[in-house]
Amino acid sequence: MAGIRGGSDHLIVIGAGPVGLAAALLTAAHGPVTLYEAADEIVLSEENSYPIGVNLRGQEALRRIDPALLARLTEQGEMIAAWNIYAGRRRVAHLISGNVIGTTRAFLTRILLDAATADPRITLVTGHRLIGLNTTSRQLTFRRPGGEEATVDASGARVLAADGVWSAARRSLVDQVPGFTPTVDDWGVQFRVLFSPPDASAAGLDPAEHHIFTDKGIYTATLDGGVWGVSLTAVRGAADEELLTSTDASDTHVAALQRHLQTYAPKVVPLLDADAYRAFFGRAAFSGAVVRCPFVHVGEWLVLLGDAAHSVIPPTGEGVNSGLEDCCVLADHLDSGSATPLTDYNAARLPDLAALGEYAWQLMENTRTTDPARRATTIILRILATIASRLGGPPTVEERLFGAHAGRDPYREVFADWIAQRERLHSPIHRVARLFVRGREARVTPSE
Repeated sequence: MAGIRGGSDHLIVIGAGPVGLAAALLTAAHGPVTLYEAADEIVLSEENSYPIGVNLRGQEALRRIDPALLARLTEQGEMIAAWNIYAGRRRVAHLISGNVIGTTRAFLTRILLDAATADPRITLVTGHRLIGLNTTSRQLTFRRPGGEEATVDASGARVLAADGVWSAARRSLVDQVPGFTPTVDDWGVQFRVLFSPPDASAAGLDPAEHHIFTDKGIYTATLDGGVWGVSLTAVRGAADEELLTSTDASDTHVAALQRHLQTYAPKVVPLLDADAYRAFFGRAAFSGAVVRCPFVHVGEWLVLLGDAAHSVIPPTGEGVNSGLEDCCVLADHLDSGSATPLTDYNAARLPDLAALGEYAWQLMENTRTTDPARRATTIILRILATIASRLGGPPTVEERLFGAHAGRDPYREVFADWIAQRERLHSPIHRVARLFVRGREARVTPSE
């Protein structure tokens, strides 16, 4: 494949997920955009997608691209009135929202893809998986579906790398850019979704609200057409991992999956029928890593965006939203007229990404832990933060991210109180929780 040489206003975007598509659309005013996507054909299926919430950060990106995109999302999606958080059968938090739109990643990608393919400034090139780049020659190397390699001369372009959590662009920088030492830690969990029949209902589950059962990481979300998505978490090494990752839809596994939900999220069981349980074993699971980078640009040539720069974990609620906000912030710096927009973007964005990364890291540890003392500590800290908020203290992190106090405040401000509380209270509460757990275990363990 012949290399391309664009002028300094030429933009190359790597990855046609939601962030790559938004980046292309928000920066196309600065010159022609070539958007490279690994898949030979972009197939978007609700069945093998998963529920997401588009908060005010993501909504602002859609509005800036085209208000019609936000209108389309609003029309199809479900406004989430509140979240209910359960520990066991007890509800420990009720988080009012009313500003987050529930949808699926597939639908969000679809509306952005439709906009990008209709934009004459954007050229979409499929079947090109980035496998490496050279920061000296400024060449990009792609693999085509047949296995052959294609080299693209990107020396006259800016490169926006939105190639996901396992980013080849990020990996290539490690050996070539001094000081670039990202931290990448696998979640240690997989998520997989059951979908209910249309118009399903269950006593005690308000379809205007979402419900989180923390004991086993079960999340219920209402989608278009009265369908509920029920996301299940398989923790590596846990006793139920084999069941939750199995592809065997036998009667035995179907019955075991139903018992799993009956035990840990009984309110959800009436939503699902036998077909929903059986289909679960044929669906793709999704996993990832928490990614934290010391910086996210290489001079004025390349910038990492979205999961390539700062992948989080689904319970943050900020995965796609933080990536869409990246695109807005980057577009602002490109619009500024500065001679160093990527350097400026890095300086402005990095403190927020560091705060988000710290929060995501702790949530990941909480999600994959099998330590009951750590689980208890997390619940106690959440209850204390909620009580403090109701008594006039600062809003909780959840309230500021997607609750009644949600907005688009910088992440460094959103997480400041959470970080301070954690530094002050986590250790003493964890010590008490550990003593309690040990005492309980001693009481139920027969003496020799």
